Amino acid sequence: MASLVDSLQKLGYADGETLFGAPYDFRYGLAAEGHPSQVGSKFLKDLKKLIEEASASNGGKPVILVSHSLGGLFVLQLLIRNPPSWREKFIKHFIALSAPWGGAVDEMFTFASGNTLGVPLVDPLLVRGEQRSSESNLWLLPNPKIFGPQKPIVITPNKTYSAHDMVDFLKDIGFPEGVYPYETRIVPLIGNIPAPHVPITCIMGTGVRTLESLFYEKGDFDERPEISYGDGDGTVNLVSLLALQSLWKEEKNQYLKVIKMDGVSHTSILKDEVALNEIVREISAINSHAHLFGVNDV
Repeated sequence: MASLVDSLQKLGYADGETLFGAPYDFRYGLAAEGHPSQVGSKFLKDLKKLIEEASASNGGKPVILVSHSLGGLFVLQLLIRNPPSWREKFIKHFIALSAPWGGAVDEMFTFASGNTLGVPLVDPLLVRGEQRSSESNLWLLPNPKIFGPQKPIVITPNKTYSAHDMVDFLKDIGFPEGVYPYETRIVPLIGNIPAPHVPITCIMGTGVRTLESLFYEKGDFDERPEISYGDGDGTVNLVSLLALQSLWKEEKNQYLKVIKMDGVSHTSILKDEVALNEIVREISAINSHAHLFGVNDV
């Protein structure tokens, strides 16, 4: 977020005074309430405390929360896990950049065959085991509510998997140990995403080639699949980026604004000049002297 921070400091925001950050180790996820999640729960607790301290040190004014990617999911969980009175007192607005609200098809590719994330000369099968061990990757698998039961995502000669077939998918790729945490910790977490009734602005890139379906010709998940692409930000599918619109379309008390930027990728949104100008413009419009708090995955 260095470029975004620089842009905000030029507006007069001061690090440690009116501008704060909350980096997070993206390997750790979160679980539904009632399930142990030591690292994730501690992060939410620390984040809440820092928000309160930032507000207190600035005359009790509410904060603007800005997140990127997975950070958006954590912020949303923080909001819905705290009472309306707390949200009203401490949160002025929530700006989510490139948030994978409904997960991403890219995660099924990662689980099945490993993902080098563009790093050359790396065998994806060597990193697959480590990637399967990251709690957050289970959280980011395609949400059945968003992707639906009919859309084929992974296709083999013998079976086709949609977002509703995740248990079978995890078993068939040779990762049965992922089934229990997925069913007990993740399904309850993604199955109910209530509106927090905090003003939210979603800013996202679109029009970037994004993985949409995988075809394994031999049915062997160790092979590299044939990939079909669709719309999104290059990492997150458009249907996921826009998920809050569909989930909350009947909500009357939830302000939700969506800003799309054509050709801006999942990561370039944090450094592209046009994207940065849009983000800063939105922050200034919300409150030119509000206190800003950044949350991102690092």
